[in-house]
Amino acid sequence: MEKRWLHFFFAGSVRCGKILFWATFVLLALIALWCFGALFRAFDLPPFLAWIAVVLLLASLVVSLFFRWSLAAAALLELVTIIAFSTITPERRFAEAVWQKPWRRTLAVRRSDDGSYELHNVRDAFYRSENDFDLRYRTVTVSPDAISSIDAVFSHWDNLEEIAHSMLGLNFADGTTVVISLETRLPEGTSQNGLDGFYHRYELAILGGTPEDLYGLRTDHRGETLYVYRLQLSHETLRDLTVSIFERAAEMQRKPEFYNSLFRNCTTGLLPMLYGSDGYSIGDLRLILNGLAPKMLFDEEELRHRENESFGSLRARSLVPGLCCGKDAPPAPYRGESECRWLRRR
Repeated sequence: MEKRWLHFFFAGSVRCGKILFWATFVLLALIALWCFGALFRAFDLPPFLAWIAVVLLLASLVVSLFFRWSLAAAALLELVTIIAFSTITPERRFAEAVWQKPWRRTLAVRRSDDGSYELHNVRDAFYRSENDFDLRYRTVTVSPDAISSIDAVFSHWDNLEEIAHSMLGLNFADGTTVVISLETRLPEGTSQNGLDGFYHRYELAILGGTPEDLYGLRTDHRGETLYVYRLQLSHETLRDLTVSIFERAAEMQRKPEFYNSLFRNCTTGLLPMLYGSDGYSIGDLRLILNGLAPKMLFDEEELRHRENESFGSLRARSLVPGLCCGKDAPPAPYRGESECRWLRRR
């Protein structure tokens, strides 16, 4: 009886050891895929050094199938890569960067003693085409107490329904509208791609702009389809959200951040600040596929709508008139001042 018990104990230990080994192996193999990308994209290594590191890591994983101690070597190499990656800061990465023209200035915020905010570098560019424009900036002073409404804005490109660029439109009682947009800040000579967005190659920029700039650029010159949804929030919540946005901008002035394609982008950076959205994790599919976010907000009763109105009806009404005619239709000229008044009337 005792021998049988010992047999089961040792057999169970062997099985548990195999399960633990394979679970660890699969985990390290998945981390290795990220490390391979980091070696080539995150670090400015000569290609031959990156290849040497990749071969060593890959060899450690393969050898571990025969000699399990090699798994520890693979884990050590990955740990060194992760630690080195974590030491990269925006200040070091972009110390000598010359930013591409649209992002040379980001929103600068100064809080006054009376509680109002002075917003510098509010972009108001004049566009002849997407790549031919005159940069202009405004300085705007606003009080969070004077906030009248906030819009959640989604601009879809290439007829994509599940993906959009997200913005927030802050509308104040005196008729001032400041659009807030989190964007990828690109150095000169750099083009954006989703892979580099995981490897600290871009800075996260917070822009403030006029509707004529940030809305009109996307509809008139990029041919995007733009929807503006009015948020259903109390005045106290509107004020708190406005303060939160301005303080976030001030924090990003003091401490720049890296852009991340999934976890720190235009939507995951803005929408979680909305009232009631703290129940959504940063990995929520409706935030990653941010074209689904308006429906998410509608289901949570966070969008202003008519009684018993469907989301489809609200979405149709939220297409900004005068900018575009909907999916697959060419954009119409942006009418600037009149459209701003329309946005405030909603």
